[in-house]
Order: sequence, then C-alpha cells, then structure tokens
Amino acid sequence: MLVDYSPTILSTLLSIPGISYLTDTFVRATFFSQFVGGETAVETLPVLNKLRTENKGTLLAYSVEVDEDEASGKAKIRGPETGEAQPVHKHIVDEMIRCIDVAADFEDRLRGKRNHGANSPGRKTWVAVKLSALLPDAQALINFSKHLVNTRPRPARLVCFPGSPRPSDFDVLNVDPISLPEKSPLEKQDLEDLRELRKDLFRICQRAKERGVKIIIDAEYSWYQPAIDAYQRALMAEFNRLPQPVPQSIFTRTLWKGFRTSGSPEQDYPPVQPLIYGTFQAYLRRWQYSPRTPEHLVQSLLDAEAGNYALGVKLVRGAYHPFEVSAHATRMLANSETKAVSTGDNAPSSPSISPEPLSPVWENKAETDEVYDTCARMLIKHVAQEIAHMHEKQKRGGSTNQPIVPRIGVLFGTHNLKSCEHILDAFVREGLATRSYEGGLEVIRITDDAAERIALGQLYGTRDALTDYLVEKTRSSEPFVIKYVPYGKLSEVMPYLGRRAIENKSVLGNGVAKEERRQAGSEIIRRICSFFT
Repeated sequence: MLVDYSPTILSTLLSIPGISYLTDTFVRATFFSQFVGGETAVETLPVLNKLRTENKGTLLAYSVEVDEDEASGKAKIRGPETGEAQPVHKHIVDEMIRCIDVAADFEDRLRGKRNHGANSPGRKTWVAVKLSALLPDAQALINFSKHLVNTRPRPARLVCFPGSPRPSDFDVLNVDPISLPEKSPLEKQDLEDLRELRKDLFRICQRAKERGVKIIIDAEYSWYQPAIDAYQRALMAEFNRLPQPVPQSIFTRTLWKGFRTSGSPEQDYPPVQPLIYGTFQAYLRRWQYSPRTPEHLVQSLLDAEAGNYALGVKLVRGAYHPFEVSAHATRMLANSETKAVSTGDNAPSSPSISPEPLSPVWENKAETDEVYDTCARMLIKHVAQEIAHMHEKQKRGGSTNQPIVPRIGVLFGTHNLKSCEHILDAFVREGLATRSYEGGLEVIRITDDAAERIALGQLYGTRDALTDYLVEKTRSSEPFVIKYVPYGKLSEVMPYLGRRAIENKSVLGNGVAKEERRQAGSEIIRRICSFFT
C-alpha cells in the first residue's frame, strides 16, 4: 500500500511549507541516493567510476518526466550555456547532447585517446533517450500513433497492435496539412512538432556517432509506441548502416523463404555497431492471446537485413503494466457507455488507442516471462549464427584480421534470476561462452565477439545482489553487465521514482524481498559486531 500511494503521499508532503523541507531531506538521503546517480550528468561520474571498478558498465539516463505545463510547451527554463529562456523540451534535447559528451569523455579518460577512442569497441557507457520528453506536446506522439495504427500497411508477417514500423511511416510528415483527411488525428501543429522531433533526434544521434556512444530509445506507453517504433526504425536505418551488403544469414532464410537482401554499399557508417537500439517489450500481446513481440522481432530482423543496417535490441518485460491495464479498462468502459447512451460526453476518458477488446499487455506475469525467455533464446541463436556466418566469410576471404562489424546487438534488461540463468545457459549451448570451474565455483567465459554484441542490465539500486552475482559468475574482455543510472534534480525525478516503485513491485516477489531483508539484516549485524572485535 505504501508503494502504491507513494507518489500521492510525496507530492502532498512536498506541497506543505516546512514539511516540504523535511520531506526533501528525507527523500534525498534515502530513495534519491539509492536509485539516482546525481542531479547532473557530471555528478554521476563518481557512480560511473565505482561501477567500472566493479566491472560494470552504465546506461546513463536523464530521467525527467514532464508535467502538464511542460507537455503543452508553456513552461520555460534558462539554458546553462546562454542563460536565455527556452522551452523545456529543447532544454532536454541539449541535455541529451551534454549527457553524450559526459559519457564519451568518461570513456576517453578511462581508456586513453591515444590507443582507443570513439571508434574502439567495448565502450560500455551508453545513453538512454525518452521521446515523449523531447516534444512541446506529447499528444503529437499519440496522434501520430493513431494515424499509424489506422493507415500502416501490413508487413509480410502480420504483427498486430501496436504493429511493426514500416518505411512509409513518415510519408505523412511530407504532406501539406491542408490535404490531411478531415477525420485525421493529426493536425498542422502535430506535423510541425513531429518534424522538429525528427531533426532533434538526428542531431542527438549524430553527436553519438561522432563520440562513439550507443543510444537506447526507451519504450513508453502503448499509445506512444507505434510512433516511437517508427522513429527508432528510421534512426537505425540511418545510423546503423553497414559498410556493404552481406549474404543473408541462414537464420533469416528460414524465417522467410524467397527473401532477398537489397541495398547498396555505404561508406559513411559508425564503426560502433549497432549505434542505435530500440526497446522491445515482452508484455505486449496480440489478439486472442498470441505473443506479439516474437513476431515483431522477426519482422525487425527481416527489415534490418533488407535495409542493410544493424539491429539494436533492448529486450525488457515492460514497465507500464498497471497503467496499461487501467487505461484499457477505462477505454472499454467508455465505449460501452457511449453505446448505451446517445452521447459519450460523460464517458470516462482514456489515452489507450488499442483497437482490440483485450488489454494490449498480458494479464499474468508468467505469460510475460514465457514470451521474454522465448525472445531471448531467439536473439541469442541469431547472434550465434551471425557470428558463425561472419567467421566463415573471413575464412573464405583469406583474412582473419578483418574486423567483424556486428549486424545485431542485444541488451537484456531483466531483474529475473531465472531469465539470467536461461540466457547464460543459452550462451554456452550456442557456443558463445564456455563453462568451467574456478575454486569450486561455476564460471561462464564469454567470447569476445559475443561480449561486443550482448549485455545484461539492471536498474541502479535494484537487485544489486543479482548484478554482483552475474559479474562474479561471468568472464569477458569488457563489462558484460550494465546498470541503468538515472539522473536529474530531485523535483524532476520524483515522478520517475514513484512510477518505478509501482512498476517494479513484481521484482520483490517470489521470496526476493525476504532475501533482500535477510542480506540487509546480516550486514547490519556484521557492522554492529565489528565495533566489538
């Protein structure tokens, strides 16, 4: 109950004079220091250094969730460089650029620019980007998603809501607003905002390309996701371009008989590949209980090979489950009330845009777990076959020194021990790692090719015991486990902290909370006893 009501409790206490100071002090000393790396990107550097000494990488995220004024473009903020007032979303775009520079500078100092640099592999300080915070009005993303759901052509493989992005998704941005259909959800201002977002995202990714910093596009609510998928596919097609087409893999030939690769050689491509990663949510489902995400992944693999670009995948279970279920239930209620009466003015409103009767997410966590593990096995198998194919190509070419450019990269975001064990077992089974024993403890040695393509990640301050276990159990040439480290002012990240608390209650199930309390109790006893020894 405390977790469920924490956002309301904290916002109420922070609005009371006097009490707000005590609340701020308490939250800063507890939740903030536990789950947030600092107020600015520079302030996170001690955390980044500490994590790297523990052989852990970092996914750095400016975790600001805009309020209603900010979402409507009314709020202003003074830029740190010019001191001039600018819209909040533009400030966030500039902050993304600064975040990339901080991450790159950290890696350059760590490795030394003389022998390493932006083009070297193994740079495990990445940056996460949240699209809804980069527009003056996030409603434009919802309207774009509605448009895509209504007009997007079906791909060769049927992928139901929220669908799979197509190359034609951005055609509407080139349309004169006057020629939009009368019932189109898009308006002139939406088109302008969406075009501006495309320019800002290309600016962010261009800096990431120059500095050799990988970008992760975060997933969001399902009413944003069709638009987000469209942007992340376009960014991958632009910034994950490969130097030349290669023969199609055995894996994709089995997915779609008769498939043919296309595309022309590209000279201007980022040596760090994949540079752009999109997020795939396992809790999204198709109508009649069929899993959507595996089909979406297959289609994405086919699209990447057809477009001759590397596919970046961040696989997660999904972080908005209670909100998705509630929003869809409200929409279904609104639809039934609208049918029952002549007017729907009094019907409850909902942001949900799913055209299907069932909720867009699985009801039970066990169903999501099954889909997640299925997708993980498929991705690992694809990585193994891609590596084997590229090694075979090297041998045929007579050169073993030619660098292998990854055509796929995967970040498995999970706090589930069983999923982590399944992933490591799949590594060994597919030849991406070997199993041995050191001092009676099992050790998984990951090959260099696999370590460059695959990583495991958990949230900063969450399941640290699992993170430490994975670091101790694995051996690789670079950090294999990374932590998602948010930063921002306390007032800015409060919504993030509250939402994360609600979303990740499942992390504490199945005896995990009991084990966390046991470990904390043991540490308290150890520290007390240390005073007497």
